[in-house]
Amino acid sequence: MLTLKLDDIPEEGIDLRWVEDVDALSDYLGGFPEIDFEFEGPLFSEARIRKVGHSILVKGRVTTTLRLRCVRCLKEFSYPLTSPLEVSLHPVKGVMFPEEIELTREDLESNFFEGGELHLSEIACEQVFLEIPIQSLCHETCQGLCPYCGTDLNLSSCACTKEKFNSAFGVLKQLKLH
Repeated sequence: MLTLKLDDIPEEGIDLRWVEDVDALSDYLGGFPEIDFEFEGPLFSEARIRKVGHSILVKGRVTTTLRLRCVRCLKEFSYPLTSPLEVSLHPVKGVMFPEEIELTREDLESNFFEGGELHLSEIACEQVFLEIPIQSLCHETCQGLCPYCGTDLNLSSCACTKEKFNSAFGVLKQLKLH
């Protein structure tokens, strides 16, 4: 995993390109038991890194292919991902954290660093984490599984009797408003 010493960043900034192979990424993900995806291919990252006062600005992009599971049919599928990478890193020392504040868009693009180096591969992986869809679908028209027999409705239909769902709010459909 790529790290960069702060002292190695020249005044005019530095342009970097790096690749993390699937094995290194799998080892890194092993520390996160709640992760439910895999890297199918290497993680390609490129960034321009420059100092702005005591802070560091990282701007570039990440590209990879993930292995996700469809939330409807439960099949695994490839998910190509390319995402811009833009984060401001601020030193932890001297930062006062109020107990509760509302975050702005700028706050969401900020992070903190400690010590004399940046863990660039971890920053790139965090960007991948942010780009994974909440509900991953193998394709938009995925029909999913039959809730009664488990048949993959993308491949065939089933003979299950579909009961009409009666909601307690169904009565509201009959309500006439003047």
